[in-house]
Amino acid sequence: MRTLLLILLSVTGVFGQSEPASYPVTAKDPKNARDYPGGRGEHQLIIYTSAYGRRSTGTNQWGVEATVRNDVVVAFGGNDSPLRPGEYVLSGHGRARQFLLNTIRIGAKITADDSSVTVRFDAESFRIYTAMRLAELRKKFTALSRQFPDEQRSALAASLDAFGQFLKDSAMAGTGPVDSSVYAAGMALMDGLEYRISLSPAVEGRGVWHRPVERSGEEIERLVRTYAEAGFNMMFVETIWRGETIYPGFITRQKPQFAGFDPLRAYIDAGKRHGVEIHAWIHTFFVGYVGAADDSGTGPILTKHPDWAIVKRNGENVSRAEAGYLFVNPGHPDAQDLIASLYREVRTLYPDIAGMQLDYIRYPVGVPLEESSDYSARSREAFKAVSGTDPMDIDPITAPEKWEEWRRWRQQVVTDFVKRIRWENPETLLSADIFPDIEEAHRTKMQRWDEWANKGYVNVLAPMAYTVNSDWVAESIVRMRSVVGESFPLYVGLAPYMKLTPSMLLQQIERCRELKADGIILFATSSLSAEQLRLLAAGPFRTRAVPPRLLQRTIKP
Repeated sequence: MRTLLLILLSVTGVFGQSEPASYPVTAKDPKNARDYPGGRGEHQLIIYTSAYGRRSTGTNQWGVEATVRNDVVVAFGGNDSPLRPGEYVLSGHGRARQFLLNTIRIGAKITADDSSVTVRFDAESFRIYTAMRLAELRKKFTALSRQFPDEQRSALAASLDAFGQFLKDSAMAGTGPVDSSVYAAGMALMDGLEYRISLSPAVEGRGVWHRPVERSGEEIERLVRTYAEAGFNMMFVETIWRGETIYPGFITRQKPQFAGFDPLRAYIDAGKRHGVEIHAWIHTFFVGYVGAADDSGTGPILTKHPDWAIVKRNGENVSRAEAGYLFVNPGHPDAQDLIASLYREVRTLYPDIAGMQLDYIRYPVGVPLEESSDYSARSREAFKAVSGTDPMDIDPITAPEKWEEWRRWRQQVVTDFVKRIRWENPETLLSADIFPDIEEAHRTKMQRWDEWANKGYVNVLAPMAYTVNSDWVAESIVRMRSVVGESFPLYVGLAPYMKLTPSMLLQQIERCRELKADGIILFATSSLSAEQLRLLAAGPFRTRAVPPRLLQRTIKP
């Protein structure tokens, strides 16, 4: 530790700095807040000032924000940031979000005008940021120190003292630019300290979603062993997607890249050897994709049964809100029968599977209005038979009660299917991937996950709390607990794929623990580096944990 600190000290201010980074500004204090939350659209970088006329930016969880005072970043992370006199907020979505994540830290220096934002991070910025991080680490260590064994507590205290001395010494090291390699080494050092100052419970679900690419038992063995050694105890293996299976079955086509091989059996067997539960992650109503991906195509289900395709209000089949996605009509009885048979097939062929996970157990995103579905002749006739109204004739503005009736009918279609999967697989642990915002889930996805939990149709909910904002993750858990109660199992989905910094991911894991989530699931293996796995194994996952025992619940009448 001391050696690395001295190396950092010796080179700070000596090498050339990285070039300042710039990004174009889309708007300042936008006026189109009705079009997007806070007026921030896709890939946009917005500047908000106190002249915006609101107390906060009003943005949603899909971006990231930095608060700037006297041209220096004083706060970073989250959304819907407060707007105060003398400060302004940089807010980015999509590519602009990634720009901010790549360049912004506390202490960064900002040059902004109406056309662009430029970020510089020099030696002074580095000292400001590291001093802030050290203060946070000391505060965290003080709060948790009594829960560490004596030897670990002493080692952590020594590391913090050494880091503090490094900062004290570096304050005399000049004010020149900081080399990018020094910056990277310093960040890695601080991340390592932060991860070591974390608890590691003995009972907790630690899962990861995984899309199979392995073509042999040896590759699968290495993968499962790697994640077991990093402290994971669950893997949600993508088993059926785009209407195809990874295993050799009898109902639909096996993915051609796995011909002659049974990956699911290999995952299950490897999981048993390494103490990792294998769950079959199944795409339910999403069965095809038309786009640039290698596996683009209608898929075998809709190729054979094109009349099962969902029909949007504008008459199209392909989603624009979820670009290129193809869904079967959740209300088509024959489509339901085939998909239900796939769940039964997994359970029958692999009775030792740890569980099955219902994903895309919903309608496609239904906003704006022309994207709403399903308006196939079958659905229109079925709804008209019970309501007397053709849903194509319903205007949600002029007939809100009829529109709500139409929405509730579709919600019931999905709920009845979840109930069917439970009835047909009574002894199988069922989890469901859901949108944590209950109003959004009801309104735009037709997911009534509150009913699924309260009636015992699923054993665990996996809210996809995908954001860079740990506060939003915490708020989502609190809101969900207010609906399903304190005891219903929650495995909270977190999003390394959004390029979370190591500190951001750890903060989200710890917020989940503080709020008594039963576990976390990370999306996904493709977004986790070897360094991230090392940090997890050294910190929050260092104690080998077992998943909670999730007892089967009786279905209420």
